[in-house]
Amino acid sequence: KIFSCRERRSIPSSMDKYLEEAKQVALDAGSMIKSAFQRAESIVELKGSIDLVTDTDKKVEAMIIERLTKAFPETTFLAEETASSQGNLYEFKDVPTWVIDPVDGTTNFVHRFPICCVSIALAIKREVVVGVVFNPVLDEMFTASKGGGAFLNGKRLSVSRVERLEQAVVSTNVGYVRSADGIKFMLANMESLLLGNVQSMRSGGSAAWEIASVGCGRLDAFYEFGIHPWDIAAASLIVTEAGGVVCSPDGSPLEWEARRVLCGNQVIVSEVANRLKNQKLNEK
Repeated sequence: KIFSCRERRSIPSSMDKYLEEAKQVALDAGSMIKSAFQRAESIVELKGSIDLVTDTDKKVEAMIIERLTKAFPETTFLAEETASSQGNLYEFKDVPTWVIDPVDGTTNFVHRFPICCVSIALAIKREVVVGVVFNPVLDEMFTASKGGGAFLNGKRLSVSRVERLEQAVVSTNVGYVRSADGIKFMLANMESLLLGNVQSMRSGGSAAWEIASVGCGRLDAFYEFGIHPWDIAAASLIVTEAGGVVCSPDGSPLEWEARRVLCGNQVIVSEVANRLKNQKLNEK
């Protein structure tokens, strides 16, 4: 059974200030990212054997936290680089929490591949109520508020109406698992979709941008194993506010700490879920 997205409720007017501040902070973060992208002078470090972090990631995250703390001192943060420095040990609590990925698609950013973005979400009681995903290289600003709809550069969004796998473009990412079992698992899912005659597959290297792209209908579905809340929080609201579904790859409700996601319209999510394997990957 595939669980439909939660009933949409009108966003309280008090949320408007959070959305507007998040948009402005994302624009300023985007200016930092685009400038560094064009200079190609970022200092690159390794968080793992192939998992990159740059000084731009760290500077952007610090700026976002400083700005949002000043604007909303009652809120707390769950941010990628801070969590990574603590061994990815984190708690996603009920208190109002900004969930931040300063540069989603860091590998793309380092290689000057133009799919990278800043992702900022506000969650209250672990439910995302505000989401902003901004790709400054392509100048794409995705925004959403709970009950208020989803938008790309001010234009209202809707997920695609594709209902058959052979009509669908499905995106995923390979992540950082390089064990034999992990690679077999990843390839088995792709093989299953290809044998199901999926029209095409993509791998953009930025879950936030790809999920937001499901929200605007340029992708029909997206799935990934091994992601974190900061990769998907903002974009997940964009999809649900665009009329789509965000869930676990087996069709059950999304669990933030389970590190797996599937999204699209209700029908295509069911089609894709029936094709995916749902074992738990041992990914750090």
